Amino acid sequence: MSIHNYIITLVLSFSFLSCNYKKKANSITKNSNTDLQIDHFNIWVKNPKTSKEKLVDIGFVSVPDSLSGIHDGQGTSGKYFYFLNGYLELIFVYNQNEFEANNLINKELDFKERANFYVNGASPFSIALKLKDYKSEKIPFEKISYHQNWMEKNMTIFSAKNSKTHLKEPSVFIVYPEIESQVFESLTDLQNFPSEDDFWKDFFKHPNGAKKITNIIVSSTDLDLNTETMKSINRIENTTIKNGKEHLMELYFDNNIQGKSFDLRPDLPLIIYL
Repeated sequence: MSIHNYIITLVLSFSFLSCNYKKKANSITKNSNTDLQIDHFNIWVKNPKTSKEKLVDIGFVSVPDSLSGIHDGQGTSGKYFYFLNGYLELIFVYNQNEFEANNLINKELDFKERANFYVNGASPFSIALKLKDYKSEKIPFEKISYHQNWMEKNMTIFSAKNSKTHLKEPSVFIVYPEIESQVFESLTDLQNFPSEDDFWKDFFKHPNGAKKITNIIVSSTDLDLNTETMKSINRIENTTIKNGKEHLMELYFDNNIQGKSFDLRPDLPLIIYL
């Protein structure tokens, strides 16, 4: 699972989320019939260095490895790419022993299956959601609660129960408000955001011009699109889960204003549209 607040507060040494300064900003999607919104995306990868380089090579800025947090107690880490209205995490097993120990404790979670996607054919994608006016009872599908060492005390993430039993589906989970990703209306809005250190703002400024994620399509094989989890995701405007010939994520930035596309397969099951 991704840990935006963990990285920002413990690694970048400032607090995005505890600041009293609040700005109105667009989320990834404009929801008309659901309280769910996209917070960020994960892609499980076997070769994180190669996968990261594929994105850097087409003009994305990555959070430096020295500043990327380890998910304490979970045995995983990530490579992070930040945008004005969300972020992408390449997640991977960092400590095999810790990872296996965590799976023994959290047997209802799908970490083990997702990390072994290249063996078992599971979807390597995770979709992290945030919930408007957050209350766990409002989550519209069966869920499993869990707590990890990297989380704040007494805080809980809710994972879709289907994520363990329906491995062709993308994994789905709900973040609690304290770790929701910050969103910004524009680069100017970002630049004006008050903080003691501004170096982190450079991680949002990509040489290829990408600013906002404006459409997301996730394809998986043999999907049952009638599960409550998948129906909930497909109610989110500009977010589509569909059946396809392979596991594939397509991310559109700024409504594909540049008319460019980059197919990163086979190293990464991802197509980027700029």
